[in-house]
Amino acid sequence: MDSRLYWIWLAQALGPGNASTGDLLDAFDTAVAIYAATEKDLQAVGIGNNVLRRLKDKSLQEARAILNRVVEAGDWVLTPDDALYPNGLRRLPDRPTALYCRGTMPDMDIHLTVAVVGTRHCSDEGWQETYRLAAELAAGGAIVVSGGAKGIDAAAHAGALESGGITVAVMGCPVDERYPVENVALRERIVADGGLLMSEYPHGQPYRCVYEIRNRLLAGMSHGVCLGETPTRSGARITARLAREQGRDVYAMPGSLTGHRNDGAHREIQGGAALITCAADLLTEYTALFGDALDIDAAKQTHKLLETKTATKPETAKKSRKAAAPKMTEPTPTPSAPTVCPEAASPTARQVFAVLTDKPCPVDDLAVETGLSVAALLGALTELEMFGCAGNAAGQQYYRK
Repeated sequence: MDSRLYWIWLAQALGPGNASTGDLLDAFDTAVAIYAATEKDLQAVGIGNNVLRRLKDKSLQEARAILNRVVEAGDWVLTPDDALYPNGLRRLPDRPTALYCRGTMPDMDIHLTVAVVGTRHCSDEGWQETYRLAAELAAGGAIVVSGGAKGIDAAAHAGALESGGITVAVMGCPVDERYPVENVALRERIVADGGLLMSEYPHGQPYRCVYEIRNRLLAGMSHGVCLGETPTRSGARITARLAREQGRDVYAMPGSLTGHRNDGAHREIQGGAALITCAADLLTEYTALFGDALDIDAAKQTHKLLETKTATKPETAKKSRKAAAPKMTEPTPTPSAPTVCPEAASPTARQVFAVLTDKPCPVDDLAVETGLSVAALLGALTELEMFGCAGNAAGQQYYRK
């Protein structure tokens, strides 16, 4: 029988973040062995009565239904049986036994992996700085991990995509949920560009995300955790604490000393987190471990390229759409911007550029006109934005510069 069913059965019996998971796997090694264990064998592990009661239910019906929904959605399940299951997660006492995934799983054991986290309610400056840092990390060869939320998480994922890097979103809801709605297009881009959406919560079932439980995965699968803009009270600080408990490195970016938006990151620096101002500061710490897999010069070059560039912040666009909808005006093309598609652009980007005009056009209409999927279209539009020959107006409407 499919071993994934037993891992899903175990995940459902224990629930996310259950410390009994490690005790059981240390004793029996696999979910199949736990399923086959007698009540006496299970009692010998020293697990609680509630866990024992749930493990005595040997029905695989729920697990089979979950697996069917995942497969029907075109997604897949990562279990400890898989070679790409991160070793950092294997060391957790409450390690997940089933992770529901959409996209491509990178090998986090042979690449530097950095979790970039922070507040959902960030300033424009905090968003831009995190975006640039993540772009530099990705250019330097690191995998960027974050939580898929608004604010700093979105900046981290978008920045990694800016450099053509790989990013992983560890979500606090099932991967087939449209939450947060501001990041729907961003999540599609992550998958289209070779990244991954991951969750402990199965498709089509009620869930209640406890962010401390989710955040242990961000820390566990990463070599280091970096705080972007982080106020005193923030889940990002929980991730930093978990990282220290797991023996991971903790970094933080300094911010404004007024407004208290970054007081949490400053306190982490006071408490021992390494202060960084660019990705090269962080990457340098791992050259002994990853050697030629890291390209610090590329990270420095990206830093210079993005110092003066302003990236689109998704939630800012949403607010602008709401405020300006009754009086929306077309943007005036910038005279100094490129008027032709650069030769270095991909064939798909050239195809999209050919149908763009000075008038903003919604993504859905562009998809119909080009015959491309939304994911492929967004990737091409991002490329054109990077070249400076396409712009993004309010409401995900694109135009030729």
